[in-house]
Amino acid sequence: MAELKSVTKSNDKSEPVSLESIAPARAIWSGSLSIGLVNIPVKAVPMTKDRHISFRMLHERCKTPIHYKKYCEENEEVQQDEIVYGYQLEKGKYLALDKKEIEALKPESSAVIELDRFVEFFQADPHYFDKSYLLIPDGSENAYALLRQIMQKTGKAAIGRMTISSKEHIVLIHYYLNAVVATIMRYSDEILDASQRPELINLPKPAEKELVIAKEIVDKLSGDLDLSIYHDRYKERVEEMVKTKLKGKIIHIEKKKARPASKDLMEALRQTAESLK
Repeated sequence: MAELKSVTKSNDKSEPVSLESIAPARAIWSGSLSIGLVNIPVKAVPMTKDRHISFRMLHERCKTPIHYKKYCEENEEVQQDEIVYGYQLEKGKYLALDKKEIEALKPESSAVIELDRFVEFFQADPHYFDKSYLLIPDGSENAYALLRQIMQKTGKAAIGRMTISSKEHIVLIHYYLNAVVATIMRYSDEILDASQRPELINLPKPAEKELVIAKEIVDKLSGDLDLSIYHDRYKERVEEMVKTKLKGKIIHIEKKKARPASKDLMEALRQTAESLK
């Protein structure tokens, strides 16, 4: 594997430049938006980055990565070309399907998103949102600019279908921060109907005094939403620990403080409100 060398800024030799900031995100899909006879070629670029910390399991003695082999329930090792796919009919009983049979059922890899309806953007329930992709014009600057401006002015979004990796999705095309964005949405049967949870039925009615103090707490803690003040503290702690260990320093693990015992609800509300004065 080729070695990745860090790139440094000319005015600050100690600060490496992330390769991520140099190379633009690659398009994961290219095609066009279609509204009647209007065709707008675009490319889809991921809008999010996965920044979470991940670990690889190693053999403690030789520090090499652990690999896994595939075994069936009869304890035989299975090669990739021996694997078929099973549709579970009931517990322990499967209908075997060949990969070619499954592939034949997948939707054709369409390069066109047919937009057949415009809706108010805020009608879309965010619980249905999955992933978002930035759409950039692909030789369609005039039509793209028109769509962007009309969506910004009207507050409308368009609904259509988008095929990525042979899977068909509902997609919401909408305006966001000077761009047109495609947000993949979940199907209606993929969202839990919270109103049907038995634990949420017939909950006790809060007392009036509790509501008054609870509102006071909410009012004092209310403010504008600013996600930039939140950081992945676990990620930061892991990175700090890695830096410390690389310097050969001893790590002291502090025990987590036990949470205080739960108080009576009214007393907890009262003390919380007092602490905010």
